[in-house]
Amino acid sequence: MSSLEISRTPGDRSLKDLVSDLQRNTGLLIRQEIALGKAEVKQKIVGVAKTAVTFGIAGLLAYAGVLAMLVTLVLVLTALGVVAWLATLIVGVVVLLAAFVLVQRARGGGAQ
Repeated sequence: MSSLEISRTPGDRSLKDLVSDLQRNTGLLIRQEIALGKAEVKQKIVGVAKTAVTFGIAGLLAYAGVLAMLVTLVLVLTALGVVAWLATLIVGVVVLLAAFVLVQRARGGGAQ
């Protein structure tokens, strides 16, 4: 970027020179402000993207945890004497019923 020229004696420069400098400096200022705006927007986008990736990873880990808990529930039912296929079916039906209730609540406009 160029630096501004400052004259120590205002009488040395004509009005035409002053207006020309003002026009050039105004254009420079506008270009610098646009560049600053672009840099700020880019910085914010990078921050939002990093946050989104972190939330995505957290969601995947939570999903893996839920699956592990469901497997544990099947194993507990099996240890209690329920046949493995029936324990799996029971857990699957309970999970599907919970999902159905949540969908119906969401379609109804929220908690009632």
